Amino acid sequence: MFKKVMMAVVCGGVAVAFGVGCNKADKAAVKDSAKPEAGKPMAQAPAVPAVDPASVLVTVGDEKLTVGEADKQIMAMLGPQAAQMQPGQMEAMMGRFRQQAAERFVIRSLLNQEADKRKIKGTDKDVDEAIAMIKTRLPKDMTIEDVLKRENMTLASLRSNLVGEIRIKLLVESEVPTNSVVTDEDVAKFYDAQKERFVQPETVSARHILIKAEATDAAPVKAEKKAKIEGLRKQLVEGADFEKLAKENSDCPSKERGGDLGSFPRGQMVKAFEDAAFSQATNAVGPVIETQFGFHIIQVTAHETGKTTPLAEVKDKLMEHLKQQKQMELFEAFTAKLKKDAKITYSDLAKPAPEMSMPMMQGE
Repeated sequence: MFKKVMMAVVCGGVAVAFGVGCNKADKAAVKDSAKPEAGKPMAQAPAVPAVDPASVLVTVGDEKLTVGEADKQIMAMLGPQAAQMQPGQMEAMMGRFRQQAAERFVIRSLLNQEADKRKIKGTDKDVDEAIAMIKTRLPKDMTIEDVLKRENMTLASLRSNLVGEIRIKLLVESEVPTNSVVTDEDVAKFYDAQKERFVQPETVSARHILIKAEATDAAPVKAEKKAKIEGLRKQLVEGADFEKLAKENSDCPSKERGGDLGSFPRGQMVKAFEDAAFSQATNAVGPVIETQFGFHIIQVTAHETGKTTPLAEVKDKLMEHLKQQKQMELFEAFTAKLKKDAKITYSDLAKPAPEMSMPMMQGE
């Protein structure tokens, strides 16, 4: 989380231009927001009044962020995903996006101003190392020159921008140690308090053949369908290929995968199907069962008992998580102090929501 927050501070500058460092989860959340819920049409998002690009969103001391500048940063962060949104949806979401852009601007401005006070500077060596890192993160078919041309930047302007990023990094590192101490006891306490997160439920992997039957089917029709699936089961018991029979006979879309339903825990299938699947022997061809969808033949291909992942297996990851949590707490305390001592003026468009701290793009 701490690394994501630091990238959120610099996004809109070098990180956005070069496609490195921006929070993937944020972009995924925006992408998902453009999709209609399964089975439901996308509702038309209400349009919002146009805003003068020259109007000021937020002022930090003598520094100002305009609506136009914020919108440019937002569009750079969204990239191609902006085009996937439904008509009116972007306009409806811009209010929240502008609040987040304003909060990023506040934090970044305060950090820059504090770096000025402390006379923190980035060296040429620091910049060279940052450029080398950028190069390693570019796609194989893209060079740094390609990106500079796309963003209408020169190498000199890139180096100048990177100096600003490096100054912020050095400032934060002076206030937020990277070697936060987390003890084994801390990890054990967290594990015990969150133990349900480490429980892996019992699961089965199964495939099936479905002969669809409706509640409105006449008795002779239903009997005919039952006889058909019993015949298929007989073939399977005698050694017929399950995948082939499923592709040729099943009324379930899973027939394209030979009837494969993948792995699932309890609670995902209708009860009659679940009871059969979780009680069958692995690889056995089960008896014909009936659900509201029709008649099924189930074959369980794997059965994993539920278990709790032991602390030893997750200790290192939990240690890193708790270290970043401590860093986040220190960072928030530091920026809160900078805010308290600064003159910040939010416009009505940029006033942060009550729950907002360090902004990401969605839900962080």
